[in-house]
Amino acid sequence: MGLQPNTDIGPINVVRDRYAPSGRVIVILTAAAITAVGQMYSVLALLPQMAATFGVGPAHVTATSTVFGVAYAAGFLAAGPLASRFGPHTVMTVGLFAAAVTTLLAALPSTLLLELIARAGQGCAAAAFAPAAFTYIAESIDPRHRLLALSCLTSGFLAAAAVVPVAAQMIAAAAGWRAVFVVGAGALVVATVAVAALVPRARPGHHPCGTRLFGVLVTILGRWRLVALFGAAATFLGAYVSVFTTISLVGPPSIAGNPEALQVLRLATVPALLVIPFLGRVLRRCRPARRGAAAMGVAAMSAGGSVLSDSLVALSITVLVLVAAIAITASAIVESLLAQVRPEETGGATALYGSFTFLGASAGPALASGVSPWGFGIGTLTAAIWLAIGAGLILFSAAGTVARRSVQHDTDDAVSPLRQGSHLRPASAASAANKKSRGTSDDCGG
Repeated sequence: MGLQPNTDIGPINVVRDRYAPSGRVIVILTAAAITAVGQMYSVLALLPQMAATFGVGPAHVTATSTVFGVAYAAGFLAAGPLASRFGPHTVMTVGLFAAAVTTLLAALPSTLLLELIARAGQGCAAAAFAPAAFTYIAESIDPRHRLLALSCLTSGFLAAAAVVPVAAQMIAAAAGWRAVFVVGAGALVVATVAVAALVPRARPGHHPCGTRLFGVLVTILGRWRLVALFGAAATFLGAYVSVFTTISLVGPPSIAGNPEALQVLRLATVPALLVIPFLGRVLRRCRPARRGAAAMGVAAMSAGGSVLSDSLVALSITVLVLVAAIAITASAIVESLLAQVRPEETGGATALYGSFTFLGASAGPALASGVSPWGFGIGTLTAAIWLAIGAGLILFSAAGTVARRSVQHDTDDAVSPLRQGSHLRPASAASAANKKSRGTSDDCGG
């Protein structure tokens, strides 16, 4: 596994020389993901206190979430190409530090207008982490561990929606809403130091520059298979948010309008997010597209079946299955995406993935609110249809596709993604020949 045949520079150990220490990096990036993305959800528990401080109604304070979201989407589009140009390590570190500064500033305003400005800056800065982290995984994590890394990262993003509002509510009850941002800023500083000191820099590769930096986004959007994947990305998180919004608005009487029950329901999803990343050995038996489509199908059935759950325990089990399926889907979509783009397009592709995912999440509450007059059943059925459409888009994107590069195969395949220059071409060619001799199918059971 370790040594390739002699090249013009002699024997090399590909895995040891090329890839970062997977375990340490995965833990740090996952923790940083929860901290950074969690800033999006932190205000959900603070709206009444913030409204009292600013002398406005709680409905007006929801704008602090909206401006964060708009800035977050815009920041995604900028951060992905910048990660490809300047390196993901630099973008992650600078982005986390900027997020720490803007989060601290969000604790200071005395008017709603100033708070909106601070939240916009916070959203733009926090958005730098996710696309840069995906790019880092694609470039610097051993292919054998990439599925685990992708699953941990996407699970961290989902876990932030469940864990951070609960933590924010506890901090606000003890020390006020401003303390939530102070604590968040401190956590982001710790994340910045951890990434800067403990996550190795990726080796320099071939990256776009100048006008090509953002032209990559246009190029990627010109490929229908990738656009289909982006469309699927917009459905899974949108349906996730839609289901929780529907439950809170028109769910079972014992849960709807009950903040404590809703918190229990959110925390009940955490076990699934902890377990899914470690099922990689089983999940990798299927191609990412088929795995993602199947998982999204399960999520659709869970969303549709949740209408039959009239108690907190029954609904918790249903939502647990839903979130587990969505976690599998999220990593599968990223994996499919990375397998279809060129190395220099990784940052742009992950940026578009994040933007479409967030746009879907933003549409989820509006969709749930729009159908809520028809009741809980219609709301969950709408989310199920949305997920079913996403499953179809994943299958559509994979029609006739041959992956350009591996993101989770064995060590023979580990040579192919190297971007080291011409001196590694003999090893890469040998790897390709070995791969061809043993077949390229990695379907279920194939």
